[in-house]
Amino acid sequence: MAGRELLESDALRAFAAFAEHRNFTTAAAALRISQPSLHVKIRKLAAGLGVPLYERDGRRLVLTATGQRLAALAADNARRLDEFLRDLREAPSTLTVAAGRGALRWVIPDAVRRVSAPGRRVAVLVADRDAAVAALSAGRADVAVVGYDPPPRQLESVQIAEYPQVLMVDSAHPLARRDRLRLADLGGLGLVVPPPDRPHRRALERALLDAGVSWSPVAEADGWDLLVQLAALGVGATIVNGCVPPPDGLVAVPVVDLPAVRYWAAWRAARHAERPDLVEYLVRG
Repeated sequence: MAGRELLESDALRAFAAFAEHRNFTTAAAALRISQPSLHVKIRKLAAGLGVPLYERDGRRLVLTATGQRLAALAADNARRLDEFLRDLREAPSTLTVAAGRGALRWVIPDAVRRVSAPGRRVAVLVADRDAAVAALSAGRADVAVVGYDPPPRQLESVQIAEYPQVLMVDSAHPLARRDRLRLADLGGLGLVVPPPDRPHRRALERALLDAGVSWSPVAEADGWDLLVQLAALGVGATIVNGCVPPPDGLVAVPVVDLPAVRYWAAWRAARHAERPDLVEYLVRG
């Protein structure tokens, strides 16, 4: 069977399930076929296209670059079919947004509200940067919102927001009376910070090191809401993005020698060309 014929057969649907689960047993159960049948479909698809679609990494099954592209194609085809059926039933379409918890709460809430206003359903994937980009690349999301560094170049993107970094500190602390701070002012301060693997923590540690500032982590928490909550409980001060409102008892003071944190909306060009309105809600801010 020729490659194009394979792509027009149910092998593409089978591969979409395999790409989602990365497990033959789980994918076969989702498709309600036997595991050997699924193996045959994927093997014939790879043979017909003349390229491997997945490889083993220890015990894990990992999609090749071609496999990732094919998974995105399969997801797009499934979305187009869903949209066609919704149009027939005059049901509202769905916009799937992948973003972190903080971005959903403080960066794009107005945009999400506008998306749903015309009757469109909004599906949210709460995901960190890597998971959001992966969901977008695999076709599981229409738009991803990522912060700090720009999205990968193979994606289309536009900057949608920029915020200063602020120190959240107890209103009774001497630093709370300042209009602005520099990193040097934080010497000896106990800080509530994200875990070591988080981008915000790594960037903050580099900045404090470059400024020669001595500091100590007094607690770790993942997420701006938890960082601010611990600061409000008196555990220590914390540095967060300026879009986060200070709760009662805390004051937010800009730290002028920390770079502003930027956010981008990212999408795949093929998906945007198909439904160009999807991104506009986020771009308009």
